[in-house]
Amino acid sequence: MNQGLVLPDEQFAKAVTYMRALRRAVIAFWYATIEDAEAALIEAAQACFAVNILDEAVFEHALGSPYRQIRARDRLGQVVTGLELIRNCETHAAVGFDGLLVERRVLGVPMHGGMIHRVVPSWAEYADLPSAYVELDQSATSNQKRARGEAQHGYRMAIAGRSVVETLLDATAFFQQIDPRLMVEYGPDLQYAYVELLPDRDPAVEPEHVFLTRPMGLDTFEVLLPSLATRNTERRAAQWPAADDYFTVKVKAAKSTVPGAAYREVRHVLRDNGKAVGYAGVSPDRLSGSWSWVERTRQVWRDVRAGYRYLVAHDNQEIEVTETAHQRVAALAPDGTDVLAGLPDGDEPHTDLGRLTMVETYPDLYLSMREQ
Repeated sequence: MNQGLVLPDEQFAKAVTYMRALRRAVIAFWYATIEDAEAALIEAAQACFAVNILDEAVFEHALGSPYRQIRARDRLGQVVTGLELIRNCETHAAVGFDGLLVERRVLGVPMHGGMIHRVVPSWAEYADLPSAYVELDQSATSNQKRARGEAQHGYRMAIAGRSVVETLLDATAFFQQIDPRLMVEYGPDLQYAYVELLPDRDPAVEPEHVFLTRPMGLDTFEVLLPSLATRNTERRAAQWPAADDYFTVKVKAAKSTVPGAAYREVRHVLRDNGKAVGYAGVSPDRLSGSWSWVERTRQVWRDVRAGYRYLVAHDNQEIEVTETAHQRVAALAPDGTDVLAGLPDGDEPHTDLGRLTMVETYPDLYLSMREQ
C-alpha cells in the first residue's frame, strides 16, 4: 500500500505524536457515547482535527503528489478527505450544528448498581448540513464551501450516514498503511472497562449529576476499543476488517425479503450514461418522518414482484408501481403514461448515483437503509 513512501525522520516524529492524539480522541469518543450527545460531538471533532494535521501537515507536506494520488484513489483516503470537511466547519463556522451526529441505535451497558446506555452515532447526510455551517456566506457557490471539492466529495462518498467510529478507524488504518511504522503494540482487551457511576450527592437521593470514570493510558497502545456491550458486528480496532462476510450474508437475506417500511415513494430515477439503473425516494418513518433510500432497478422489480408497495405521486394521486416484462417496473397513470419513466434524475447527495455506489460499498449502510 505504501508503494515505497516513507516519512522523513522530522515528519515521522510529528506523525507519532499525532497518531497518539488520534488514538486518544477515538478512545475518548468511544467513552463519550455513554455520556451525552454534546460530549460525543466534541470528541469526534477532536479526532477530525488530528486526522487533518496528519493528512495535510505531515503526510501531504512530506510526500507531496504521490501521497495525494494514493489518497484520491483509495477508499480509506476518501474517508480522510471527507473528515476534512468536518474539521473545517467545526473550526471556522460561526454556528454549530447539533445534528452532525445522528443516533441510529442505543445499546444497554451493564454496570455496578444498574445500567447505562451507549448510543451508536453516525455522521449526518451531506444534504442535511446547514448552509451556514458548510458555506462561507449565504451567496457561496459550490466552490466556496469551507472545504475543497475533494473533501466535499469524500464526505459524500465515504462519510455521510456511516458510523462515526468506523470512519475514524478507517482514517487510522490509512495512515498506518502508508507508513506501517506508525503501528504500535496492542494493550489489554478490556471488558466493560470501566464505567463507574460516581454520584455527586447522597446515593439514596436521585443524583443531579453523574460522573463516569474510564481508564487512562490506553492511547499509548494500538486502538482496541473496550467492549462496552459491543455487538459482534462492531469494529473495535483499525486493523480489524469490516465484518464483510457477515454483512454479505445479511445483505443477501435483506434483498430476499421486503423493506421494513410500509411502502416506499419513488421520486427519482438514477441514470448511468442515460440508462436507468436505479430509483430513489423516501419511505415513511414513525419517528423521523421519512428516510431516503436508493435501489437498483432489478431490486425494485424483485420487491414489487414479492408484493411490496412502491408508489409515485402524480396529479394529486398515488400511482402503484407494477412489474412488467424483462424484469422492469412501471407506474401507469389512467391515460397509460408511465410516470415512473418521467421522474427527474436524482441530483441530491442522498438520492443520486453516487449514493447508490456508496450503499453498495458499505453494506452496513445499505442494511440500515433497507431496514427502515
